[in-house]
Amino acid sequence: STVLAIAASGCVSGRDGGDATATPTPATTVVAAPINKVDVLVRESAPPGYTVHIVSGLPSGCARFHSAEITGRTGNTITISVRNTIPADPNTVCTAIYGYHEANVDLGTDFVPRQQYTVLVNDKSETFTAQ
Repeated sequence: STVLAIAASGCVSGRDGGDATATPTPATTVVAAPINKVDVLVRESAPPGYTVHIVSGLPSGCARFHSAEITGRTGNTITISVRNTIPADPNTVCTAIYGYHEANVDLGTDFVPRQQYTVLVNDKSETFTAQ
């Protein structure tokens, strides 16, 4: 319970705890996230469903995961966009800590057995054969 006691001690805002003004949130911009790993997982269902497990990078202490979503499907190619937010001001000082974010994107069950499909996630691709 020592940890609880430490975690419970918070900060008091303002000199008297009253009328403290909130710090404005700095402007951010949305950019493509670096992709570290893409795996296609088969869910045991009838018909089989597919999920893409994506490990994306957070290249600095200022980068935050923004979204991972299907942006298109043409024939047997599914395109997924993974985005981060970073400070809009290029002069913002950020820690040089590289982090990771994991996301799962459901592809559904609309696949023809024994056909090959390609998943494009930003600059990485993964091919799988439907069951």
